[in-house]
Amino acid sequence: MINNHNSNGSTIAVAGSQSNSPVFSSYSTTTSNVSTDHGNEISDINLYVSPPSSSLLCPLHNGLFNQPLIAKCGHTFCKYCLHKQQSNNTDRNKQSQFECPFDKTLLSMDADFFPNLALSTQINDLMIYCKHGIKRNHTGEWVQDEQGCQMKIRLGSRFEHDRICDYATIQCPYNKTCPPLKRHQLKQHTLICNHINCPHKSAGCMFEGTKQQLDEHLLGCVYESIKDYISRNEEQITILRTQLDEKHTENDFLKKSILQLTARFDQLALKLEAKTNKFEGTLKHIQASLEATQSQLSETTMDLVMLKKNANLEAIEIVDLKIPQLKCKGTFTGHNGPIWCMTVTNGFLISGSSDQMVKIWDLTTLKCKAMLAGHQGIVHCLAVIGNRLFSGSSDQTIRVWDLETFECLEVLTDHDNTVCALAIAAGYLFSGSYQIIKVYDLESLKCVETLKGNNHWVRALTVSGGYLYTGAHNMVKIWDLGNFECVHTMTGGSGSIYSLAVAGRKLLAGTYENSIVAWDLDTFDVISKLDGHIGAVYTLAVYGQRFFSGSYDSTIKVWNTDSLICVQTLNRHTSSVESLVVHSGCLFSGSADNSIKVWR
Repeated sequence: MINNHNSNGSTIAVAGSQSNSPVFSSYSTTTSNVSTDHGNEISDINLYVSPPSSSLLCPLHNGLFNQPLIAKCGHTFCKYCLHKQQSNNTDRNKQSQFECPFDKTLLSMDADFFPNLALSTQINDLMIYCKHGIKRNHTGEWVQDEQGCQMKIRLGSRFEHDRICDYATIQCPYNKTCPPLKRHQLKQHTLICNHINCPHKSAGCMFEGTKQQLDEHLLGCVYESIKDYISRNEEQITILRTQLDEKHTENDFLKKSILQLTARFDQLALKLEAKTNKFEGTLKHIQASLEATQSQLSETTMDLVMLKKNANLEAIEIVDLKIPQLKCKGTFTGHNGPIWCMTVTNGFLISGSSDQMVKIWDLTTLKCKAMLAGHQGIVHCLAVIGNRLFSGSSDQTIRVWDLETFECLEVLTDHDNTVCALAIAAGYLFSGSYQIIKVYDLESLKCVETLKGNNHWVRALTVSGGYLYTGAHNMVKIWDLGNFECVHTMTGGSGSIYSLAVAGRKLLAGTYENSIVAWDLDTFDVISKLDGHIGAVYTLAVYGQRFFSGSYDSTIKVWNTDSLICVQTLNRHTSSVESLVVHSGCLFSGSADNSIKVWR
């Protein structure tokens, strides 16, 4: 699969059988010009350890997404492709609009597209071979070079690796006329290079020679005796130049900011006036509808009472037609990054965040009781048993904490990738990462088993009825907790699975494709695929006859577990909902807007 934007804008695709989506007909393990953590394109060739999933392909150019943007209709496109479509539109009145090729929704280029962070993360997590360790074989295909770098790296980390790779080609730091060399050859080259300048060249010394000659030269160099004075002057000059550049940059930034703020203020004033008028009209309509509904409910109740009397059915109870609705009762703030995970125990709400902290909140006083520091990356998952708390992180470790002293008891370092999910059952701790689940004995805290067979990141774990359920890409595996054997594999999902929950004899899976898949645990058949969200479903929580789903679209939906019908949508968060937990009739929701909201 070569991810090149063709000059004529064409793609290779054939009509698909589901959702009118294109199915890509070209596929390979190499690509070029792909999205990076820096949001730039590069021209080097990448050889993948495993072929990328077709769900990571842009439908407009049939290559890996480059700076993916998700539209309000739920479909995702490359930023490059959208701008290209815009520039090719000869109608100036429509250059700020884009028509979705799937559902024909007319979208505003400025207001209806948002960065698809989940998809960018998936692309950047693809594993590739170092570009300094691949070559073309006799057939012209890219293969691994045994004489080059043997490292396997994340696609999003290749720039960082390239800066330290021993096989990267570099220029001689002393003279640009020297031939290029590998980084690991620099030490040997330094011994023979005859273009090494005197360190006092900036002061006027014109010496040039080998390292040995330089050492001899410094014994008699007139500038060597005053090197401290020269060094102080150069440092002062450097500081003054830096300060001058900073002032110029600050001045330019302030001028640009003033212009942008003025224009933004004018736009906001116009939007506020329009939204105020619209809100007033909507409020009047809602009030009128509510009065009409209350009047109709009263009339229906009276009709039922009369029906009972006329039919002599006093023993029949009238059903209360009012359905209790959840309302936001408060907000926890204190984290300096998105809240990825939460759990509740012994009157404490515990949260993990991108700010690398674990915070413990007292549910009685609603205040932060303790902050647990130690992780060097995002805290992705939490699990608790008794007085011990386990936290998994992108720093590839699991930390064990004492909930009485709030001290770290131990650090588990068996993983070599991000720890995405944790679960506790039957005396064991289970931790999900890239393609594997590690099993730890809770007494010895030693890794006793590694469960393999998953095809991608294991981002979701849940336990029920003596079985461990694990979610990866388009599959759920069921493991017997007695012998750690996989007893069944269920497919038919929708892309990568981000969350799992068991409700009775139903298994629920939140997916990257904006849907919730429900399986029957007796027949292992798909019961239904629940739509409604317009972003990946990151989290699920079950409570009685209801379950809750949190999504990238910033909403929480409430579903009936029997009918699988959505009965309410909660939309107080301003960014994606990453975590949900239910305790004592309260729903807690953690979001990328750095807040935790309480619903009741």
